[in-house]
Amino acid sequence: MRSGELAVWAAHEQWRMEQLAYDIPRGAATGQQCRDAAVAFERIAEKLRGYADELDGTETVEGDVDE
Repeated sequence: MRSGELAVWAAHEQWRMEQLAYDIPRGAATGQQCRDAAVAFERIAEKLRGYADELDGTETVEGDVDE
């Protein structure tokens, strides 16, 4: 993924994260909203790992990421 595409995509997902961050403490978050955000977080983690691999010339193997 090109850096420009990643930046645009990350900015879009940032909106979803910010909305959830406001809705959770207000008690306005829905189960579906939380599930959708979880999918978005997993997707952004995958894309960021791939981009990091491109930058480093390496490949992330499942289990390599510290949690």
